[in-house]
Amino acid sequence: MDRASSTAVLREALAGSDAALDTLYERFGPRLLSFIRLKMGRSLRARLESRDILQATFLKSFQHLDDFEGEDGRSLLGWLIRIAEHEIRDRADFHSRQQRDAKQEADLGGYSEQLVARSRSALSRLILDERAERVENALESLTEPHRQVILLRAFEELSFPEIAKALGKSEDACRMQYARAMTALTLALSRTPAS
Repeated sequence: MDRASSTAVLREALAGSDAALDTLYERFGPRLLSFIRLKMGRSLRARLESRDILQATFLKSFQHLDDFEGEDGRSLLGWLIRIAEHEIRDRADFHSRQQRDAKQEADLGGYSEQLVARSRSALSRLILDERAERVENALESLTEPHRQVILLRAFEELSFPEIAKALGKSEDACRMQYARAMTALTLALSRTPAS
């Protein structure tokens, strides 16, 4: 789906089309799940399930869809990423304080059955294959600056001027960092055995 068509689908979803919303979730789900897994890192993934974070992100985005102010698919992905980051932070804080509440584990925070069913339906269509795991492992082996520039460019689909602003660097420096990061990723993938 190109940007123009994702913008049209987004407009339909904002107008209330369930099918359009499902299409957007299907399109952004795999990318968002990969982002969540990378953002969590191995230690946090050992304690938390990344698919739970994805499900909570979809549920919250669905509940607050009227609050979304973007105009295209890229801004929707950025909005979903921010929701996921907040969810990861909140859950990590919860676990680090060791204040587990059985009720929070048992339910998804009082969301309606319809929302849970809808989110699970969208989630069930997301399939991560072995290649996605290889890419995640390769990305985790990169330095933080390389991983960060790849996340900004490839996952959040930011332009180089936007990346430069986010990182406080020049556009040219960001382009070079991205090129080096992609080279490092290619090398890491060549060293990662296929399952």
